[in-house]
Amino acid sequence: MDKEKQNEQSRIDYTIEAIEREQKRIQESLKSVKEEARGIRSNFWEDVRVNLAEPDDVSETNISIRQQEHFLRERERNYEHGEKQLAVFDKMKSSPYFARIDIEDEETPRENIYIGIGSALDESDQFLVYDWRAPISSVYYDGQIGEATYETPEGKLTVNVLLKRQFKIKDGKLESMFDTNDAIGDEMLQEVLGSESSLQMKNIVSTIQQEQNRIIRDTKSDLLFVQGAAGSGKTSAVLQRIAYLLYRFRNGLDEKQMMIFSPNRLFNHYIANVLPELGEKNMIQTTFQDFIAKRLGKLDVESLFEQFENETNQARKEILLLKESTFLFELIDKYIALLQKGGLRFKDIKFRGETVISKEDIQAIFYATPRYKMPARFLETKKVLREKLYELANLEAKKAWVKDEMELLSEEEYRALVPTKLEFQSFDDEQDYLAKKIVRLKFKRLHKSVLDNQFWHMKQQFGHFMQYAPRLFDLAEFNISKEDWENEIHRIVASLNENKLALEDAVLFLELCDAALGKKVNRIMRFVFIDEIQDYSKAQIAYLKSIFPSSQFTLLGDLNQAIFKRNEKSLLEEIAPLFDASRTSVVELSKSYRSTEQITNFTKEIMTESERIIPFSRQGDVPKVIQTENFVAMMDVVQREALKLKKRSNMVAIIGRNQEICEEAYLSLYKKMDVKLVHMGNQKLSEGIMILPSYLAKGLEFDSVIVLDASEKTYPSSADKTLLYTICSRAMHDLVAVSNGEITPLFKTIPNYLYEFETLSVKTQLPSDS
Repeated sequence: MDKEKQNEQSRIDYTIEAIEREQKRIQESLKSVKEEARGIRSNFWEDVRVNLAEPDDVSETNISIRQQEHFLRERERNYEHGEKQLAVFDKMKSSPYFARIDIEDEETPRENIYIGIGSALDESDQFLVYDWRAPISSVYYDGQIGEATYETPEGKLTVNVLLKRQFKIKDGKLESMFDTNDAIGDEMLQEVLGSESSLQMKNIVSTIQQEQNRIIRDTKSDLLFVQGAAGSGKTSAVLQRIAYLLYRFRNGLDEKQMMIFSPNRLFNHYIANVLPELGEKNMIQTTFQDFIAKRLGKLDVESLFEQFENETNQARKEILLLKESTFLFELIDKYIALLQKGGLRFKDIKFRGETVISKEDIQAIFYATPRYKMPARFLETKKVLREKLYELANLEAKKAWVKDEMELLSEEEYRALVPTKLEFQSFDDEQDYLAKKIVRLKFKRLHKSVLDNQFWHMKQQFGHFMQYAPRLFDLAEFNISKEDWENEIHRIVASLNENKLALEDAVLFLELCDAALGKKVNRIMRFVFIDEIQDYSKAQIAYLKSIFPSSQFTLLGDLNQAIFKRNEKSLLEEIAPLFDASRTSVVELSKSYRSTEQITNFTKEIMTESERIIPFSRQGDVPKVIQTENFVAMMDVVQREALKLKKRSNMVAIIGRNQEICEEAYLSLYKKMDVKLVHMGNQKLSEGIMILPSYLAKGLEFDSVIVLDASEKTYPSSADKTLLYTICSRAMHDLVAVSNGEITPLFKTIPNYLYEFETLSVKTQLPSDS
């Protein structure tokens, strides 16, 4: 084996030398490309044949301009590609590859295939390293020793796999290597998973599992639904999927045609480094909250976290279930059909405090238009309203206030209104020009408000829709009383009067606006990814699908972590009708890699269907559950445990149910030790000890987790199991739960041997942290 190691080290050295040579060549080439681009820019108009005398000459000029633009874009693309290649080579110089497979087929003798984060060729254009996204690399992730089949653009190919070898290379030196029959040997996984957590997610290309590879390389599904246990690598796999798609469709796809919806901005920061590590630019990242807030304009929409913090009674829960289905969403078309005959709410158009076009006049104008579809009628109405504004502006120009403004014009203001070359035949002509110019400038705001549909009372219309909706269905079928619905209407109207909108109302409001004014769809977006899908409603997914009609959707989440939703129906079952069944794929990731076997065995017992979660055999200490008698004693234990864990952990997260308990804990601890509070206004991770609410911890992982107040009072029933499971499953190496009072009954159902239990009374002397 020593001889084999020497051979492999020699090949590493040779590969790095080849990469360095290629880097120098690219750097020289980039200098040349940069100079060419600079030359094209500086001589752009000199090289364009400009002749506008005849129509044919204009056409020739346009062709000439387009040619110059094409040359410039081509150079810029070459430069961008070269820079990207250099960035990948920089990383490959330290570790040029992580795996090797030896294959043969009927036509080709034994061939050694080395796999890394990018491709590298020798001087005769033979592959020294294959990109992990290349078709042949799939054999490494999917196959075992023996016959293996992989997909290529030309179809399926079958090869015989003779060897699968994995490497750990650092700073160009081979630290270890081992042969395996599996896709990824346990030795490599143990090493990667046993490392400390970090402020940003790491790329996992060297440890992609077979089921993750299926997610990454799926190009045919319009809906790819990934159900994954906590820590199963679903988010990592989807980020590698984005990198794969950019590679697979590199000639017709860029990062601007891909969008990922993350659970929060904290998570956006956490995943921001994965694609750049692989030499790709980040796709568009947003949260559902930010996406709809941008479309709602001045309306302030409640966040998912605010909805979580605001406890709701049973009646409100039933109304929430109705709104989060697509039932009301689908009623909007019926309501719009009724509005074709009457019932639209409009606002007066005012100028200088006076109504210039009344809402009654606008209504008359709208319903006098031909019976086109609603968006077309709005366009016709806007056209008529703007014509009226031009007429009104001419009348307004004759009023006394305009004359007063003209007399007070400074020389500078006058010059701003009157072009230098403009000459008037008489004083009256000048006055008439100035008056009309002043009024038209003032009327610009009115024209813009008409173009922006501000004459339509959207908020009032939405309130009317919600009020009218029960005429179209029976409330009793949804366990909602008329009184409860009336209370809901009052809440909606009060919120809208304050320019606020509840989260569950946002897509209904937007869909109503779109149905009336016309939906602005995005057909450029090719791929949409939604993480933590269990936190979305069917109505929200239906709305996003209507906005991105040409997109392929990848939805991923863990239904065991549905901390915001109470619907017992399967989410996949709910949304399946929105997609073509023949182009829908479902992948389940049941193996949990994040936590030690002891933590996974403990956390999965919180859930009902725990047998579907399979722990990875990485060993550690069993979780600790500590029961105290009061808040002060609990915080003493939290401090003791946090300081102890800090000695062996990069990141220690103290996770509370909500913002309130996190703030109380922070006030108790910040003078005693170095601790950071993460909240809605400060969504930023830091190394060391931090306190954060459960909903901001979603999707993240920490070396150690302390569950803040795992008491019966805080988590009283089975309705809280998804929340408690989510918190506990953030821990990679150590898990401690501390309660103020009797521990939650959700822990009492867990077999005793899976955790260490300790009770501390007030009289108990806490051990010092020595």
